[in-house]
Amino acid sequence: MNATLSDEELVRTLRARADLALPEMSLDAGETVVAGRRHRRRRAVAGSVSAVAALALVAGVALGVIPLPRPAPVATQVPRTLGTDPSIEAAHNMWATNVPISRRGPDGDWLDLNLSVEVDTRSPAGGRMYMVGVQALDDLPDDLAGVTVAARDGFDGGDGSSLGTAATVTWSTDGTDDRDALYPAAQRALFQVPPSSLGSDFRNNVVVLVGAVPSWLESPRVFVTYPEGVTNHEEMSGGPTTFEVPTFRSPGTDGTLLYALRENTSIANYIELQDVSPPFTTFVGADGTTVAGEGCVRIDACTLTAEQVLGSVEP
Repeated sequence: MNATLSDEELVRTLRARADLALPEMSLDAGETVVAGRRHRRRRAVAGSVSAVAALALVAGVALGVIPLPRPAPVATQVPRTLGTDPSIEAAHNMWATNVPISRRGPDGDWLDLNLSVEVDTRSPAGGRMYMVGVQALDDLPDDLAGVTVAARDGFDGGDGSSLGTAATVTWSTDGTDDRDALYPAAQRALFQVPPSSLGSDFRNNVVVLVGAVPSWLESPRVFVTYPEGVTNHEEMSGGPTTFEVPTFRSPGTDGTLLYALRENTSIANYIELQDVSPPFTTFVGADGTTVAGEGCVRIDACTLTAEQVLGSVEP
């Protein structure tokens, strides 16, 4: 390189050599600028269209034009009590839970149904009175909830220990599994009464019914029907007997309404030993909707209206 070149000449020389070493640019500078401006305009228009479409979607949903999945409606359900007593005589010597009591035992929290039974577990010579309670079931699938029914040692200083599960009641938490058929019947928890308390007759059983209430009914009422009837002499009358029972909130987080009824010994033994029809339940919502329980087919009562159900209740 010539050392006498000026700075300007040196720069021109270097630029000329660089142009020879690099390929010719394939893009026209003017066209590139114009294309860039077009692209920005297209993006602005597309953004405006997207915004308009989004607003249209929101408006369509608000107006109900575009259907979107909606959660199942939640019914208003509160426990229905009949009076203020802890339990009520729903039919002759047939007692139903009205205002249960929350208690705690060695195995956790449980609900005292205010329905006592005498069970022969402590002495061959006689029995002892025990509370009957329900306790929330654990380790169930997300779509199920339930309770266990058991006699509990809560009297005379007892700590509420369970004598063992006598029955288990489960239900669908969203009600979907229970809508397509007759509603599941109440479970019969059977307790053996000590023979010495009622003479030599060994056929002494006490049964406590515990059932769930359909979760989709608005302000539901619960009616229990004995197809063979109930008389004031604690025997079957030969005709259906229907009466209302209270409801209460189940223990645990689910909060489904439950009902519980203790049969008198004569009725319990007649059903258990003579193989006659057990009771069934009909549920009536505030809007007149009725839900029939399993067992209604025995007396063709699966399609009764609310008026018919209320009209069949014993005075």
